[in-house]
Amino acid sequence: MRISATRAGSAVAATFAVSFITGCTSGTFSSVTPALKSALSQSQAIRHKSASTQLKHIVVVIQENRTVDDLFNGFCASATVCANTVTADPVSHTPLRPVSLAAPYSPNHDHGTFVVQASGGWSGTVSACNNNSGQPISCNMNVFAYVPHRESATYFKLATVDGLLSDATFQTNQGPTLPAHLYAIAGQSGGYDPDHLALIEGSNSCSSQQTYAQINMTTPYPGQLGQSSVPCKDFTTIFDLLVKAGHTWRYYSNSADHSFYSATQNIQHLYNSPNFIPSPTQFLTDVKNGQLEDVTFVMPSGGQSDHPGWVNHPSYGPQWVASVMNAIGTSPFWNTTAVVLWWDDWGGWYDHVAPPTQPFVGHFPSWQGNPDPFEYGFRVPLVVVSPYARVGQIDHTRRSFVSALRLIEETFGIPAGGLGTTDQYEPDGLDSMFNFKQKPSPYTPL
Repeated sequence: MRISATRAGSAVAATFAVSFITGCTSGTFSSVTPALKSALSQSQAIRHKSASTQLKHIVVVIQENRTVDDLFNGFCASATVCANTVTADPVSHTPLRPVSLAAPYSPNHDHGTFVVQASGGWSGTVSACNNNSGQPISCNMNVFAYVPHRESATYFKLATVDGLLSDATFQTNQGPTLPAHLYAIAGQSGGYDPDHLALIEGSNSCSSQQTYAQINMTTPYPGQLGQSSVPCKDFTTIFDLLVKAGHTWRYYSNSADHSFYSATQNIQHLYNSPNFIPSPTQFLTDVKNGQLEDVTFVMPSGGQSDHPGWVNHPSYGPQWVASVMNAIGTSPFWNTTAVVLWWDDWGGWYDHVAPPTQPFVGHFPSWQGNPDPFEYGFRVPLVVVSPYARVGQIDHTRRSFVSALRLIEETFGIPAGGLGTTDQYEPDGLDSMFNFKQKPSPYTPL
């Protein structure tokens, strides 16, 4: 790999922080096996040794297209505790330059771009770009960039006052939004099915007739393309396991804005589920009215997503996240909630840490390439906000964002790795980011 795995930390002090949450209703999946049903019924009272009996709600908030070096560059939780970021590529010495959250273009971030960047394409890279309609445009946007600290201040505060940052969380897959969001709810975008084909592109939903590229998960990295498919799968999700275990869920998204934020709409048996709420702001109303399900996923609108090329003002994403955090933090749910916030893919931006080529725990199935052709990607920021967060720390445990699924499993009595997909390769359910022995900390509004 061309990427240097050197862990050089830059130290620009910051004093800030934020918070997260999740909840909702039901949904079933007929192919959950009898063995899994039995395991679930037997595990209702079983919790991982580090899971908290205090947690009753988990909220997952997903933003867009940022790396640790880009969004949290120079972040320090204290004068001596700093994130692993760099101000220049340690190999080529190309400096990172300030680029706004409201950049009017988007660096390419499909699977092919990942392969180029991960295999030696960083040095001197000038990314191809897309406009707001996804069409290629001419630009000389260097991918060696960081977000100015005045624009990331809200996120810095979140990770300092009421939460903490993980600077060693990797994107679970090597591609753009739709597959990343499928991984977020199921630990896969296909591939663990008999045909072993995973979606690596796509937008639209199960109502679409347009086909998108898939990768053959049995082939070695970088993988061979398989037969294209409509963006509609039908595998087990974390929501199915929650329902089987007697818990509730809800998924808030704006499918009219960007359908690839609405991963449940790409799962046949969850398509148009009553638990899918096509309005992100409805989450704020529901929490205010005293409604928060056991597990909740909250997606932004495109203009509030931090996705370059879609954001008209750099404050829109941070303000949206702050509104979600404030809704939870100032509600009666705060003391029983954990919010997990992450950015779904790297967005084409530079990050100096080489992605893993092997699982964090265990081994990929024998049918998968070695290393796997679609797992893992570059680092993405992940922040835990909770009254039980280890505030003042930065977590360096190597994991992927699928660890949030492990947290859900551990909290609600589902066997660890119960999906049998990439959730089984995580080191824990974000255990090192919590201290459940501490007295619940009060929320500090943003």
